[in-house]
Amino acid sequence: MFLDLPVEILSEVLVHLDHLSILHCSAVCKQLHLLVASSLGLQYRIELAAEGLVDGPPGGLAPTTAARMEQLLERRAAWRALRPRRRAAVALAGHCHAYELVGGLFAKALEEYGAARRLVASWLPSTAAGETRLVVDDLGVRIKDFALDPAQDLVVLLEHRPASSSASALAIAGADIRVHLRKLSAGVVAPHPAAKHPVLCHRALGPVHGCMIQIVEDVVGMYFWMPFHGVLIWNWMTGEELVFVQQDDAPDRIWDFSFLSPRAYMVTTLKDGGEIRIYSFAASTSTSTSSAPSSSLGQPTHVATLHLPPPLRHRALLELTTTTGPFLARAPADAPFASARTARVHVFTLHHDPTTQRGRWQPACFVVHNRTLMRYVEEACGKEAAADVPWEAWGPRGTRFFVLANGFQWLRYVHGTRVVCPVLQPSGDSRVEVLDFNVHVTRAPTAAEKLAATRLGIDLEQPPEGARLVCEPSVFPAGEVFAKQVVTALPYYSVPAPGQREQYVGYMIDEQRLLGLKASPFTDSDLGDVDVYAF
Repeated sequence: MFLDLPVEILSEVLVHLDHLSILHCSAVCKQLHLLVASSLGLQYRIELAAEGLVDGPPGGLAPTTAARMEQLLERRAAWRALRPRRRAAVALAGHCHAYELVGGLFAKALEEYGAARRLVASWLPSTAAGETRLVVDDLGVRIKDFALDPAQDLVVLLEHRPASSSASALAIAGADIRVHLRKLSAGVVAPHPAAKHPVLCHRALGPVHGCMIQIVEDVVGMYFWMPFHGVLIWNWMTGEELVFVQQDDAPDRIWDFSFLSPRAYMVTTLKDGGEIRIYSFAASTSTSTSSAPSSSLGQPTHVATLHLPPPLRHRALLELTTTTGPFLARAPADAPFASARTARVHVFTLHHDPTTQRGRWQPACFVVHNRTLMRYVEEACGKEAAADVPWEAWGPRGTRFFVLANGFQWLRYVHGTRVVCPVLQPSGDSRVEVLDFNVHVTRAPTAAEKLAATRLGIDLEQPPEGARLVCEPSVFPAGEVFAKQVVTALPYYSVPAPGQREQYVGYMIDEQRLLGLKASPFTDSDLGDVDVYAF
């Protein structure tokens, strides 16, 4: 019988199961329950999943399972109490043309006549190490935007292609979109060795002015909105274009774009009070051996339209932006663990026209789990028509609305299931809160968790001042913005962010850190020092 096997073999079998299967086995009988409870390897797998994490590569600063478990529990306690274990100031002087925060790496491009050729990258301080820095004085091209994935040693540079006054020159080069694929560890000057073509090119209708670029594992996606709307997605390794949608093929009144997975994305629209349109697309099936990038395009499949609460008839939705944390292909080489790709939330920010019966309407946002949106992709298999989903069918239980004290100044205010949010309090005051939507309402702290917290001087029985677990619904009354009462009930845990008196204009967040920023990215002011709170 299975249970007659030696304990060592039983443990080796169970460690290959996912965490839910391990928990189900633990509930079968007393023998398996004791085995799971006494196995550090099995407990580590369960705690990783409970925290929404995936294990990192072998070795690094935590080479053993015991060391990784200790780091996981200590970091959980520090985040829950929002007790940083280290604070450091990082000097990042100069204007900020474009910026990124991914996997502990903060990078910014320095502006030069509307574009940038210079890049500064800072591996931020952690609880175990100080800052290291890379300065690239000349990227070889002027760039409009860039994206990073340190786990793949990848930097993607979107070349700035200014419009030419010469019609012939524009026909030759001015309409090209050019994306350079560089190796981070080679100083961002050498092509990435995994890319079949070091530069991805596309002929657009004209020069692109407003645009942004994202990386998700083996794909690079570009959304542009000025002078025309469009979505362009490549497999950056093969150079093949997987999706190209622009102008007449794009949804009406499109506003923003975000990936959901390496094979799915969404766009927001202002139509009918706000929509979220979800699309999937196929991986490449090209077998071309040509030396030039393939141009075989696949049209995305529209799988669902999710509707927002309808506003009052005289209220117009002016903006509907969306953001989520960065996608890393895997845990960075020196990280014991990292957020799982699916353990993330998406934040949608709404700006309606400001006229109300009682004065100015504050911007609002709502938060939704990635799994809620991806469910429509998974359920679309075999269906011919896209699902049309009213707010009542997905929003009340799957989202949480907040009124913002002000808009978000910096991006990367979302990581995994955490959001740094300037929440308007009932008193009318503003308070920046760290909201965590990875909530286990019925799960009590284990003895190991309590011991890890005690090592940091944290008492889990005494929550920090202002902390709260919110499970009761939030209610937006009808008649001010929305036509009907809006009730949302996604549970979350909230704790006030550190540095409330520092006059930060914005915060950013990653796996290990909060960043307090004192200058706005929308001005020409010097970025100056960034305060790093490491957990």
